[in-house]
Amino acid sequence: MGITLSLIRHGEASGNWDSTVDPCLSDLGKDQADEVALNVSQATVPQWIYSSPLARARETAEPFGLNWQREIEIAPQLIEVPSAGVALTERRKWLTNVLQGRWADQAIHLQDWRANILDFARSQKYDAVFVTHFVVINSLVGAAIGSDDVVVFKPGHCSVTKILLENGQLSLIEKGEEAATVIR
Repeated sequence: MGITLSLIRHGEASGNWDSTVDPCLSDLGKDQADEVALNVSQATVPQWIYSSPLARARETAEPFGLNWQREIEIAPQLIEVPSAGVALTERRKWLTNVLQGRWADQAIHLQDWRANILDFARSQKYDAVFVTHFVVINSLVGAAIGSDDVVVFKPGHCSVTKILLENGQLSLIEKGEEAATVIR
């Protein structure tokens, strides 16, 4: 029997990609976080809750910790795709180019970032929840289905995607609800 990793995309952010690096959740995002935590909490109790260190992910993870009475572990491996010093005004253009590509064609620092995500997922010993970001989820799902595309689907805010880890291999159990994600 394998380990289930539940990948939760953070709720709607209060800021957009080219105006702030670390926005909090919007009011809608807070409601989304409460709802997904309630729904997931009723279905399962994982051993670990990991969150990206960014505010929107931490705020999305908080209701999980409260519902399960568990501490949230901050996992730097789950942080959003690093824009490596790209100016805020140029980030949207930069991200659009990354999202349209394949991992093999990305800069080495992005390939290493993805490898760290995959290593972290494969190191899990118990069922876990990862509260994270669009590209992180795509990295894991892409590896699970054998795709080198940076984007393999568009997880909506607070969607739940499930990955099975068995004998060091990732496989897709279920994709989360998709949304028309706009790089804000």
